[in-house]
Amino acid sequence: MSLKQPKDLSIIFAFTSIVFLIVSAISPAKDYFSEWRHFQNKFNKLVKEQPRRIKPVDIGIKQMWIQDLDRVDRCTSCHLGVTNYQLVDMPEPFQPHPKMFHDPEEFGCTVCHHGQGIATTVDESVGEVEFWDDPMLPQYFIEASCGVCHKDRDVQDAPILTEGRQLIQQYNCVSCHNLPGYTPEFVPGLDGIGKKTTREWLVRWLKDPREVQPDTKMPDFNLTEKEVQILADFLMTFNRYPEEIQFEPLPDALKEEWPDEDLVDLGKTRVREARCISCHLINGKGGHLATEIGQIASAVTPIWIYNYIRNPKGLHPGVPMPEYGFTKEEAIAVSAYILTEFRDWDLEEDTTSISHTPAPDFYRQGLKLFNNYNCLGCHELSAEGVGRNMGPDLTYIGSKPQTELEFGEADIEETRPSYVYHKIKDPRQFLPNSRMPDFGFSDSQIRAVTTALLSQRKEEIPDKYIVHKTNNQEQYKPQGEFGRIVRKYACFTCHVILDSGYLLATDLSLEGSRVNHQWLRDYFKIPYTLRPILTERMPNLFMKESEMKFTADYINVVFLDDDIDSVNIQLDDPETIQQGKKLLHEIYGCHACHQVNGKGGYVGPPLNETAKRSKPGWIYSWIKNPQKYRPDTIDPNQGLTDTEAKQITAYIMSLEKSE
Repeated sequence: MSLKQPKDLSIIFAFTSIVFLIVSAISPAKDYFSEWRHFQNKFNKLVKEQPRRIKPVDIGIKQMWIQDLDRVDRCTSCHLGVTNYQLVDMPEPFQPHPKMFHDPEEFGCTVCHHGQGIATTVDESVGEVEFWDDPMLPQYFIEASCGVCHKDRDVQDAPILTEGRQLIQQYNCVSCHNLPGYTPEFVPGLDGIGKKTTREWLVRWLKDPREVQPDTKMPDFNLTEKEVQILADFLMTFNRYPEEIQFEPLPDALKEEWPDEDLVDLGKTRVREARCISCHLINGKGGHLATEIGQIASAVTPIWIYNYIRNPKGLHPGVPMPEYGFTKEEAIAVSAYILTEFRDWDLEEDTTSISHTPAPDFYRQGLKLFNNYNCLGCHELSAEGVGRNMGPDLTYIGSKPQTELEFGEADIEETRPSYVYHKIKDPRQFLPNSRMPDFGFSDSQIRAVTTALLSQRKEEIPDKYIVHKTNNQEQYKPQGEFGRIVRKYACFTCHVILDSGYLLATDLSLEGSRVNHQWLRDYFKIPYTLRPILTERMPNLFMKESEMKFTADYINVVFLDDDIDSVNIQLDDPETIQQGKKLLHEIYGCHACHQVNGKGGYVGPPLNETAKRSKPGWIYSWIKNPQKYRPDTIDPNQGLTDTEAKQITAYIMSLEKSE
């Protein structure tokens, strides 16, 4: 045995050496024939053929280490022209990246595109490999990555993400799903619905809400005929409002089938003066801030219409509708006009309705349906046994493991983006008994909502990368008498005050430095639009004289900017005025958008009588830098000097009313 050991060892050693040699040769061979080397050699060959001198790349793996984001990306080992915009005519993967908003050296690639950053082959970098649960995000939904850092509702340069977030808010998705950052939208309560509407209308509504009201946010739950009948019977039993809501009796003038013509004419005049059409659609025409009311008289009862006109927030606390200061006679007249003209004549001429006998246990079945479809998520209802039945938590749906997604019977690509997109498009394709309703979104809206949901990711992002929300609706809550007036007339529905509200009209935060006190009081009496091309306009709220005075006084002493009010301008110097006229008309062409003495454009407000409306400090500050006061304004920043701005202000303030 001892004599054979050296020979055996020699054989083992020789075999081991051969194996080692083979293994040692594999690594450089694999490296030599690697995809990334192939692309780099091809790139260097192509750049030599370019008419412009372009530096070839050094052969080797390119790597970015983003320590703050805990990412290692080797994507630029193949994507060699990412930042070189001279290579627009090169084939992929050598073309430059489309417009970039961030430095790739600071952010890397996978923070936006996802995928496997450390990979050096095409298949592995895409991330569609075993044990890698974050494949590349399809370009179709790429703006979802913006939402990981940008927490604002409106994300500049990400219109699809912005639209998706707005749709999620508007369609009240948080009524069924936990989604941080969104707040419940106002939805009418169901207490007293049996006194508010008719069973015939309610059945039509439950069958297909969009057929009754095309602009409704109410989704279609695809209820069966039996479910519709039972749920309608259940809801019609609630014919009492909470104790604190007291209905005024229906006036005799509204009990007649056809109210007095003079009364109806007065109501028509008040509806026109109140500009209801600025917010409401009326038979397809008007604003989109509130619901369609062209057939409202066929949907609700006369006593409800009258009491709602008198006190909308009494019947629906939180409704974003102003409480108009109509007299009782005017409220009766407005109700008479609505009851006479705003009807669905086709419905009323339909004589096919038959008597209906509710099922013996309709209440029990209706309560079960009400809870199953989570109606309480949107609608308040004071009834024993009602409860919420929330859907899945969507806080981190954008990074939920694919293995946890229930594709069910859906014949779709089994990826996270595909799941979310098709779940919104047709929830019944996953499970026939799915509770999720159909929102009737277009393909572009589905894309937008999917993009917004995919941005809900569970990632540890350093705070320096996070762009926090700027539209915090809870920052400012006016108190006292001013707060009461703001709530009564629903000012936040259209106006922003100190970052609270909605910027559909003027930001009132600096209104005291903007407009003259007397002009504001007169404006409350008879509001008018400064720009005829606008669709949504200030309604006549029929405010009390005391309310108009208090509001104008409050704005004049509270919503101020000392920098604006302290501007000193020589308004009566003829030379200054003449130079301002030359600058406005000949140098900067402001009359292309603004009317001056009856001539000019209609894009901006007319400049005549500006002195009656606006304070000179505001005009000066605005034309110096309009984006400072409203970032989305189309009024250009002309880069005026202080002297030029003062000269133009003096000229504008000298203009009289155009004939």
